[in-house]
Parts: sequence; structure tokens; C-alpha cells
Amino acid sequence: MVSATKEATATEIEKGRHPAANPPEILQSQDSALNYLPGDVQTQEQLQSVPDEFINFDNKTSSSRPLLHTDAHGNVYTYSLNPVTYSVFLILVLELLERFSFYGLYMTQTTFLVGSYDEEWNADLSSMEAAGLVSLSTAIAYTIPFVGGFLADAYLGDYKTILMGTALFYLPGLFLIASSTCPNWYLGMEKFNVTAYKVALLFFWPIGTGFVKSVVNVFGARQYHPVLQRSMIESFYVRFYMVINVGAVAGCVVIPLVARSSITIAYTIPFVLLLISVIGFVAGSSRYVDVVPQHEFGMGDMQVAEGNGENNVDKPNFSDVAKICMLVVPFNIAYSQCPTTFMVQGAVMKPLFGVIEAPNLDIIDSISVLFFGYLVSTFFYPYLARRNIKLATGYKFALGSALGASAILWSLVVENMIHSEYAKSGNQINVMWQAPSYLLIGAGEIFSISTAYEVAFTASPPNKKAFACAFNLFCIGGIPNMLSLGLYRMCDQWFHNDKGSGNIHLIRDYSEAHVANYFVVLLGIVVLGVLVNLLNPVRNWIASVERKAADASSGSVANTPKPTPTSTPRSKKLAKRNDGKETDPLLKALDHKKYMEDAKKPQIYRMNTLKAEFAKKPKRKGRAKCTQMKLIITVNRGRKSYFVTFLKQFF
Repeated sequence: MVSATKEATATEIEKGRHPAANPPEILQSQDSALNYLPGDVQTQEQLQSVPDEFINFDNKTSSSRPLLHTDAHGNVYTYSLNPVTYSVFLILVLELLERFSFYGLYMTQTTFLVGSYDEEWNADLSSMEAAGLVSLSTAIAYTIPFVGGFLADAYLGDYKTILMGTALFYLPGLFLIASSTCPNWYLGMEKFNVTAYKVALLFFWPIGTGFVKSVVNVFGARQYHPVLQRSMIESFYVRFYMVINVGAVAGCVVIPLVARSSITIAYTIPFVLLLISVIGFVAGSSRYVDVVPQHEFGMGDMQVAEGNGENNVDKPNFSDVAKICMLVVPFNIAYSQCPTTFMVQGAVMKPLFGVIEAPNLDIIDSISVLFFGYLVSTFFYPYLARRNIKLATGYKFALGSALGASAILWSLVVENMIHSEYAKSGNQINVMWQAPSYLLIGAGEIFSISTAYEVAFTASPPNKKAFACAFNLFCIGGIPNMLSLGLYRMCDQWFHNDKGSGNIHLIRDYSEAHVANYFVVLLGIVVLGVLVNLLNPVRNWIASVERKAADASSGSVANTPKPTPTSTPRSKKLAKRNDGKETDPLLKALDHKKYMEDAKKPQIYRMNTLKAEFAKKPKRKGRAKCTQMKLIITVNRGRKSYFVTFLKQFF
């Protein structure tokens, strides 16, 4: 009887009909309850097919938040059928106005600090001092997400972290910056208060930006049910990305235009709008799903592949991911010139129609990102995929860096045009000659920055994905701006006129400076980034890291049990049809007297291995003994030999 069953089972395995014939990841995919649950539950009709354990039966909240989820720690959360109109729109409005405020100030700081907007009331800084201050502020803003993410995950939660960042840091920073633009009784009536401005620019404003930047997208995604609305999260990120660009474009257009008439009004607008959005954000606090922090930063993903005896050398590690992220630093140095040296160059150029100045041109960068992002994702990558071509990560980085180098090269061309036109006629050239530089930078972001985001997430260890993404953000804005700050100091003499003055925002002074030398140095750095990414050893090393991550990911899926709902429509149907009896031929074969002599009522757990856990034996002489039998099934498809090993452990 047993041998006949085993032979039948072996036949089924060879023909692929038995579950053991499939790889563990396929088995798990087939048995996972997620395959039998909808991922876009947003109507009452869909709600009817949802299992009871996902339904909120509380009469007080069930009408507005009918979906329920219990996490691995026993915390219970309820969700709306339409998160966008229920709570997410408040988060998106906050992000839109935060980006409006950030980019509106970000693109006008250098111009304001050198006195272009108000020659009588300003910080009276040289062009390099102003550019260095803005770069340092940006570097801080891109470093603080480490702190914001840590506080949100371990102590405060997403909502409190956002609230603390906006209320305690962002709004006070905007208020100080706006107050510094005119004489007043609390900052001084006689002289521009440079100290107060630096406190706002280097402390309050970047810390508030970093706190919000690190958490707001995660907070928005968590408003969706992690099981029943999982497919809707992708559409949230599309909206989130659109909101970022809308805010950036609006800030780059409105603030510089208003600043031409009144810098005080221009810098007051972001403060007022962000204050209104924070009030609305707080007013909706009862609607948010705020996940409880676990007070164990980075420990939630540590349960991967423990005790499997595999060599850890073949596992992905954070240091490899960090090195990969560093490969895009040369491009990001070019990218960081948009609000600094591009502004210095654009300040001596003639506005288009007398209105559009250099700070307005950053809108071209945003439009370029959207345009080339659409072309690449809709046509370029699918075209390669149809021909079974996958563009290597190293080539993507090299292509992005090449576009960044082209942007710097065009800046050199514009630099020559500025000097030639002034020497010939004493006139200025139009600021729109800078547009190609912004266009090329935006195209480069698609291949450099977006690819770095992807690699930081996919190639990092499971327990360090958030930290890897934060480090990637640091490589985008932190390290490049710190390096740019060092370059400014090294090349400071090239930003002075013949009299030694660093104020070169007027064309006659700019014509005596040697800014072109600085652009040559930048070009050399970015070209070096192109060459490094094109090296075969570098490209092959990146590919090996990605392969290790892919192998580890599939292994963790196969070796890590995942909790699933105890009752699903399919499981109920199967239970009713089989009356609770095991129908698997292999497990039925094991239900034999030879293997069950010490057991009662086996419990079968379907994971990647098949395990039978048996009841305890009766006590003997006051000592309790328990027999546990583990069934380990090993399938060798190459040789098509199948064997079953039984291991008894007594304790």
C-alpha cells in the first residue's frame, strides 16, 4: 500500500502535477491567500466578497472605515474604501505646498543673498559665499532624512514626525527667512541680520525639510490596506510624483516673479500657504492610519535565512549598495549647480520678455524629467525589452553622467557667449540660452537618480532597505553639495573681478571674473564619472551585486513563512469539499502506522517545507518528552531523483 502510494506520488512529481514538482516560490505563490483576495477593494460590492477577518464590525467606524487589518504585533488598524478622498488628499496637499515652499526659496536664495532683488537691504554676500551657503543648506536637508526616518520608525511614528518637522522647524524657518527681507523691530532696523538668516537657512529650514521628506510618502502609502488595496498603492505614488513636480514648477514660477516686485511678499507666500496646509493636516488627524512604531529600528526584517548554512559572502550587503550609490555622485555634482553657479551665470543675462529670469528656468528641469521619463518608460525601455535587451545599470549611470557633462559643456558655451557679446557690444545675452543645460540635467536624472533609487531598494539587504534609501538620498543631495562647497572654496579666486571683489552679479564685474575655469573643473569631474561607469570591471561588479540580491530575495521568499489570513474564500471552499481531510498523496502516504506510532492528530503546515508536529507523549517518571518529526523534501530536477529524509529530535 505504502510503496504503491509512493510510486504514484513519484509519477505525479515527474509529470509536474504534484506540489513538490514546483519550486518553493511557486508553491508559495499558489498557496498564498493574496492570490485569492482582490487588491483594489474600493466599493461596497467588492466588500461583500472580503473575508470576515478583514471587516470592521465596530458600529462607530465601520461606515467610514470598513476595512480592518491586524499586523504581526497585534495592532489593529481600520481603512477607508477610498483613501484618496478620505485622508490621502490632505497629505498630498501638504506635500504640494511643502515642495512649492522649498523650490520657491531654493531657486531664489543665491540671487537674493547677493542683492539682485534688493540692492539696499540684503546679506551683501559674494556670489561664491551665497552659493556656498545654499549648497550647505541643501546638504543638511538631504542628510536629515536619516534622523527623520529613524524617529518615525522607532519612536514617534509618521504623523508626529511630520507634525514636528513642519511645526517646530519648517514654519519657524520660513518665518525667519521672510522676516529677514525687511527691517523690523525683532531682527533689527539698521542692518540685515545675517546671523538670524543663517540660523533659518542652516538649521530650521533644512531640518524641517528633511523630516517631511523622509516620511510623507510612506505615511501616504500606509493609508491603503496592505492586502486588500495593495494594487492601489502604485497609483498613489504616481499621484505623489505628480504633486512633487506641480509644487516644484509652481514654486519656480510664482516666487521669482513676485520677488521682482517685493521679496518680502514673495517669501511670505510660502509661510502662509504651508501654515494653512499644516492646519488642514492636523484637522484630519482622526482620519489617518498611523502605524505604531516598534521601538526596534531595523529589526523587523532580521528573520531571513537564519541557520541555513549558506555562505554569507553570497548575500547582499549594505557596503556594496553604498558603493553603487556613490557612482552617481559626479552627476549629482552637476545637478547641484542648478541653484548655485547656474544662478550666478544667469544673473548677468537678460530676462526673457523682461520677466523670465534664471530662477524661473528650473521649471525646464521639471518639465524635462516628466517628458523624458514618459519617453523612456513608454517607448525606450519597452523597445529594448522586445529585443531581449536589458540596459545594464552601469550603462544607465554612464548615460546619465554623459548628459550631465553635456549640460556643463553647454554652460561653457554660454559662458563664452556672455563674454564675447559684452566685449563686442557691451550688451547681455538672453537668459534662455541656459535652457539646454536644464533640459540635459533633467534627462540625466532619468538614467542616474531614478536608477539609483531602484538599486538602493532592490539590491539592499531586507533589514536595511530604509537605511539604504536614506543613504542614496544622501548621495543625491548631501555628498554632492558638500563636495561643491569644497570646490567653491578652492576656486574662489575665479569668482572675483579685477578689484578682488566677489560681487559679480553685474555684467561689468562678471566679465572680469573667470567662471569658465570652474566649469572646466566640473566638466572633468563629470566626465570621470562617465568613464568609471563604463569600465567593464565596474559594470560586471554592479551586475554581480544585483544577481546576489535577486538570489537572496528568491531565497528569502522560499525560506521565510509569511502569515496569511486564517480564512479565505478559497480555503473555506476547499475545507468544505474535503471535510478537513488531507488530500495530498505524499502526506497521505506518511499517515502510516510506521511513522505515526507516537503521534496523535498531526497538524500540517504548508510552507516551503512540509512539517508534521506531533503531540506530546504521556509523562514518564515525572519527565515530559516531546517527539517532533520534520519532513524535509528535497527535489533534484537535474537528475530527476527524489528522496525523503526524516529527522527525529528528542527534547
